[in-house]
Amino acid sequence: MKARLPSTDAPSTDGKRYLEQSADVASKLLNLQGYRQLTINDNPDQKDHVYGYSAHDFIKGKRGGPVATYFKTASARKNFTYKQNVYVQNVVRNGATITGVKTNDTSLGPNGVIPLTAKGRVILSAGSYGSPRILFRSGIGPTDMINLVKGDATAGPNLPPSSQWINLPVGYNVSDNPSINLVFTHPSIDAYENWAQVWTSPRAADSAQYLKSQSGVLASASPRLNFWRALSGSDGKTRWLQGTVRPGAASVTTSYPYNASQIFTITVYLSTGITSRGRIGIDASLTAKPLVNPWFADPVDKTVLIQGINDLLANVKDVSGLTLITPDNKTTITNYVNNYPASSLDSNHWVGSNTIGVAGKAVVDENTKVFNTNNLFVVDASIIPQMPMGNPHGTIMSMAEQAVTKILALAGGP
Repeated sequence: MKARLPSTDAPSTDGKRYLEQSADVASKLLNLQGYRQLTINDNPDQKDHVYGYSAHDFIKGKRGGPVATYFKTASARKNFTYKQNVYVQNVVRNGATITGVKTNDTSLGPNGVIPLTAKGRVILSAGSYGSPRILFRSGIGPTDMINLVKGDATAGPNLPPSSQWINLPVGYNVSDNPSINLVFTHPSIDAYENWAQVWTSPRAADSAQYLKSQSGVLASASPRLNFWRALSGSDGKTRWLQGTVRPGAASVTTSYPYNASQIFTITVYLSTGITSRGRIGIDASLTAKPLVNPWFADPVDKTVLIQGINDLLANVKDVSGLTLITPDNKTTITNYVNNYPASSLDSNHWVGSNTIGVAGKAVVDENTKVFNTNNLFVVDASIIPQMPMGNPHGTIMSMAEQAVTKILALAGGP
């Protein structure tokens, strides 16, 4: 994966870093607290009191990722077919064996069903929301979810008989990073118009530079610095805090007058080690949605995050010109976190809804095959059992490569 998606913390094609003022200010704050700087992906196991420039998988000044790499090479294969605007409704199965995939596109087969060959396999990669939805509609998962499908006039008839339903913990064990935004001002900051005009009306010089050589400010994403530290909870468990520093802010709530051109944000996440779990299911319209939110279900998670934020802010006054404006000095961190909107806690890093593990406690086995099926697999974020240390993008790609190797090694396939 490193060969195909190389990491870089200087994505501009000229090798320079741009708009680094927020990183410079944040590093001054972190240095006062015993943090040290390193190259993040050269030291992946060092995640306590460390910081470094944000790493990306940009390629030649453009976003990389699987579309620019794996999809590109897969598309060149003669046995690869790509279809857009096709909605997978469910898999068709006879007991443990999947015989087809039902879609909304009747041009692909009878009633939209794509039939499998005798040795065919199905791999679901619809994500932590989409893959559970497909499983529920295929008669796989908790009975309460399958009964919702059964009651639907369109989807119900596509279910297998109830004697073939497979009761697995689909939708449980869900986790996501709870995230809290802290907004600061500093006279050195260029907030870059808060990124509001970067698509419709970018700065002329930056636009020209990027179009000419894929370099400059526009050759990177907004994060400029990441940092981590380990925190101990009252339950004796260790949880890791991650911070992401970027110019601008999603919103500002403050009683202070402030210069909007000088704002920057530190988003503080709780990551590896969190114990809170939620549940993803479907509603009566069969739309996937959270049934139980995964943030702060365990109050120790919240206590630890509040502790970490207070520690981070302890030296703000010691950095010349640095002012915290959200929350302001009329709001304690405890009250700020307690009153933080649940919708804003969402980092959209959902994992775990089809967790990998052992029979009776998981949805897929060590080969990513759905338990009690012969040829159905899940390869996406939903099988990752707990939050990784940072943004799960890299973990998902690494997991997928390992999963493919395991699936291809199984006997009985095409």
